[in-house]
Amino acid sequence: MARALNDKSRLLSEEVLTKYRIELLVKGTVVIAPQILFTQDDLAKIDQLQAEIPEEEVREGDAGDLHSVFVKRVRVDPPGKAPSNVSGTASGQIMELVESKDRSFALRHIFGASSDYVVRRCQMHRMPPGSFVGIHLDAKSDPDFEYSVVVQLARDFEGGEFVVYPTGYEQHVFRPPFGAVLVTTCKVRHEVKPVSSGERRSLVYFCSKRGGANRRIVESSAARL
Repeated sequence: MARALNDKSRLLSEEVLTKYRIELLVKGTVVIAPQILFTQDDLAKIDQLQAEIPEEEVREGDAGDLHSVFVKRVRVDPPGKAPSNVSGTASGQIMELVESKDRSFALRHIFGASSDYVVRRCQMHRMPPGSFVGIHLDAKSDPDFEYSVVVQLARDFEGGEFVVYPTGYEQHVFRPPFGAVLVTTCKVRHEVKPVSSGERRSLVYFCSKRGGANRRIVESSAARL
């Protein structure tokens, strides 16, 4: 009998997981339909918890890429250090949801892995009108990032398309609906187009087979020594 998620509201067979796995393997990005990886209750709980986490505006990425996005850190992955949850109980509770047994099983199958992945970084993104995430490569933040997982938490907004550039001349545009989960490889460049109206909100986390310290070397920091 095919194994499925235990939550009866979102039974997910290995056949369906394999379909998503093949699409991810072929395209490098896949959108998982709402109510499969995260239920409405899960999303409401995340939304409630994130209100307790302080927010910062980010205008430059780890590799100098330009952004305009408001971020709430849930788990951080600084260079030379192991991943750790931010202080406070809210971050730990969000990570318990993210790393639940059934959800980890489903993602492991979609990734095509034989063992569990480590969530190295997790954060909330809020993007009011004019906000954007510039073209970047997630692996520049941590060379061990393999897949990013983006959980769509907003309904009413325009713009904010997730655009992937698998090659120099090719692009794929995604507009995941509320509750959907977009999974993409961290080895391809991508961006989030400017939001034109409303507010785009998402939970974003990065998965790796490797734990331990972030092996990224920050040249600017070394130059100051």
